[in-house]
Amino acid sequence: MQANLRMIALGLLAVTLAGCESTRWNWFKPNNDVAGKGAGSQSTAGLVTYLNDNARRIKSIRVDDMSIDATMGNQTIGLRGRIYAEGPRNFRMKVVSPFGKDEVDIGSNRDEFWFWAAKNPEPYQYYCSYDDLNQGRVKGMPIPIQPDWVMEAMGLGPYVAEKYTLEPGDNQTIRLVEKTRSPQGQPVRKVIVMNRREVKAPTPQVTAFLLIDEATGKEICSAHITATAVDRTTGAILPYKMELRMPAQKMRMALKLDGAAVNTNIAATAFVRQPIDGVEPFNLATGRPEPRGVLPVQGFQK
Repeated sequence: MQANLRMIALGLLAVTLAGCESTRWNWFKPNNDVAGKGAGSQSTAGLVTYLNDNARRIKSIRVDDMSIDATMGNQTIGLRGRIYAEGPRNFRMKVVSPFGKDEVDIGSNRDEFWFWAAKNPEPYQYYCSYDDLNQGRVKGMPIPIQPDWVMEAMGLGPYVAEKYTLEPGDNQTIRLVEKTRSPQGQPVRKVIVMNRREVKAPTPQVTAFLLIDEATGKEICSAHITATAVDRTTGAILPYKMELRMPAQKMRMALKLDGAAVNTNIAATAFVRQPIDGVEPFNLATGRPEPRGVLPVQGFQK
């Protein structure tokens, strides 16, 4: 199982697909049916307004106690982790083994993003500047998810109505669909699945976030929210339990986010990439080990 921890780390990044959601569903009635107005642009705009209403309540999220049960085949490994997120691009996730050993470090700030896993076959701390990414200088990515999606998926938004079309799901759901490209340049569909009718927490109104290969129709990864929790101070509704799936790797992960705090102060150093003993930084834009930009600061401690 430990040999597959790299794939677990990739799946953990898919937690960023699992966004916050609200049960303030009154925009889309009558009769509690959000599909009542049909699939026109007005309904699409309303659904996006709904997502942004929750997003404006959240300036930052801090989860200090995340439990992870990762299953591949018949084997399961238990991990613990923490997540810090703060708009527009500040993000940090660290995962440790049951014995307290660092296993995964994923982060982002306004300038760059990075990724490291202890069991990665290549012993590198991958990083890349957003400028290099946006200029198309990155030829290969060790992760399947666009880093800029992190803030959207964590519920910090913003969600832009012009990006989405509204598609019918089944009798119980509707879907907001965005056609875009993966970091590898392949056409993909980002799908937000919602209950048609109003539900109350802990039942999720937004039930899943899917990333689908446009060419094959196959699911690349997904996050399925199974329970939500209400932040009493802001009224924001956050994911509490979810399941992450990576079908090609035959992997599932059950996550529970305990102790989530909204709009608390987070030290700026938590969002700074730090050197790791014995690990070379690898610049994805140049395709080679390159220590440029590493700042030896104190911050996200064990």
